[in-house]
Amino acid sequence: MNLAARSVAASGSSRLNSPVAWNRKVQDPQGYFDLEAGETERTPLLLTRREGGSRKSGRYPSKQTTDAVHPVALGLMVALLVFLLVGVVIGVYLLLLQIQRPWPVAHPFFLVERPAWWPYPVALEATVLDRRSVTDVIVVHTRSESCQNREECVRFLQNTERSCWAARGDHIPYNFLIGGDGVTYEARGWKKQHGFGDLTGQNTTLVVGIVGDFTDRQPADVQYAELKAFLNESIRRLSLSPHYRLRGAVNETRDANDGAAMYRQLQRWSHWKGSVIV
Repeated sequence: MNLAARSVAASGSSRLNSPVAWNRKVQDPQGYFDLEAGETERTPLLLTRREGGSRKSGRYPSKQTTDAVHPVALGLMVALLVFLLVGVVIGVYLLLLQIQRPWPVAHPFFLVERPAWWPYPVALEATVLDRRSVTDVIVVHTRSESCQNREECVRFLQNTERSCWAARGDHIPYNFLIGGDGVTYEARGWKKQHGFGDLTGQNTTLVVGIVGDFTDRQPADVQYAELKAFLNESIRRLSLSPHYRLRGAVNETRDANDGAAMYRQLQRWSHWKGSVIV
């Protein structure tokens, strides 16, 4: 019995003098720990309190929240961008389809501007043409000899300009002329109204003269090809409506079949709307 009492006393003495117990006495400002409760009952509460305090005081680093973009989300964004680009391409394509072109043109467009054939410092005085409202093209023949090269065609334009100025004090009345050399010559151009008083719609019409007399014979194939190229070029320059109307002009006081051979061919073109009588 004395031996058992001695063992209990020794055990209590060693617990009081153990380093663990001493350290806890120093660290706990509330007083000594309840040593009889045992170390295992006190440690979890102590650790919980210290961990909580450490997190609040910022001594432990916080968890990083900047995660990478999820691959599925990235794929969806890329797919959406692709769909938007495809939509834009389709929209532009459909818009271009609205611009009706009369036909594919293999013949290139050739233009000789007015200063190249009329090198005189005389300004072209004519009423301004609102090119946004041009819906009609009237094709006429000049009822003259044809010109087959640049020199002949330039001479024809110069003589026409001089005769018109001498007769009525006005410039050459055509907007454009197409020679037998397959070249378009600018007369009044896309910016000025034509000078034919007997043709209506001066602010909505371009007058194109085919150099030659084509009542009984056809213009040269190259003149037809250049006329097609001119129409497409006018649309491209936004100087002619894509839904334009192609017409002829017949002077019945001269010949009931005025320009008949040329108009028989033009009647086959999709924009043909008949001839006007002048």
